[in-house]
Amino acid sequence: MITLKSPSRIHIGLIDLNGSLGRVDGGLGVALDYPNFYIQGKESSEVEIEIRCRGIQEDILESIRERLFQVSKRVLDYLGEEGIYIKVRDIIPLHSGLGSGTQMALSTGMLIGKIYNRDIDVKTLASITSRGGTSGIGVYAFERGGFIVDGGHTFGRGKDKEVFAPSSALKNVRIPPLIFRHDFLWDVVLTIPRGENIHGDREVDIFRRYCPVPLEETERICHIILMKMLPAIVEGDINSFGEGINKLQYLGFKKIELELQRDTVRDLLRELQRVSYSGLSSFGPTIYSICKGREDIKRVVETSREFFDRTGIEGDIVVTRGNNRGYVLNPRY
Repeated sequence: MITLKSPSRIHIGLIDLNGSLGRVDGGLGVALDYPNFYIQGKESSEVEIEIRCRGIQEDILESIRERLFQVSKRVLDYLGEEGIYIKVRDIIPLHSGLGSGTQMALSTGMLIGKIYNRDIDVKTLASITSRGGTSGIGVYAFERGGFIVDGGHTFGRGKDKEVFAPSSALKNVRIPPLIFRHDFLWDVVLTIPRGENIHGDREVDIFRRYCPVPLEETERICHIILMKMLPAIVEGDINSFGEGINKLQYLGFKKIELELQRDTVRDLLRELQRVSYSGLSSFGPTIYSICKGREDIKRVVETSREFFDRTGIEGDIVVTRGNNRGYVLNPRY
């Protein structure tokens, strides 16, 4: 049996949802060592999906099983094969802003290819499974890990994208080009409040209602990324990088994502930004905090626990760090 482990990711933000230069999207994010999507598989005459994860609600299990079945059928059809047996050992929380959908799709596709001794590159897998239509962060996090910036899509009549929309609403959109990648060496604390999350049709409607975003905000985002965050990560300057993270929360599409979150999530972010550099990952509700060493981690964890206790909200706190490798075949579980 072959096994595969893929990283989760934080999505720091989309760069350009104005489109006036003839290009849209663009994203930046970081691959994480944990949580992971961890699966095993072998040849079979039919598609068999077994999920061995504790503490997951039955409706979520069914959702995962259906997703994996559909992805498996697409990849098997591409390869001209009939079946596969897949066992899921660990998952990334769904609809939490950690990229679970992309990792499930790419992991399943890559595993099937390896089992049948067929090489499928990651971009081809993303195309087969309809991932990367908005952001390439999850695709490149799977492939190579690290801190990643992608260059988005051409925009306009006859281009990659003709309308503002998430990947779930579009088909056959090219994977964005990778324009920057660097190892990410800092710790990350994930604070994940439980509750209703944004996905599916609601996500599609948000793109339609709120885009294009103001050009001046897009220009400000680009300035912060190019002249503050990129030099900072190359030079190992967590303070300048983190200051950029904090500023991006209140600009462009990220500002919209934050405004659409629950009051408690916005309050939590403000409290965490008083003790760390923190942001909302994708549509949330996960808030990530960039830390350097045990004292930083301790402050963030204590602040998160105190907030949960004071507000009566349930949630998870996960201490992790950057993943600079991407997916791994046959890891030690």
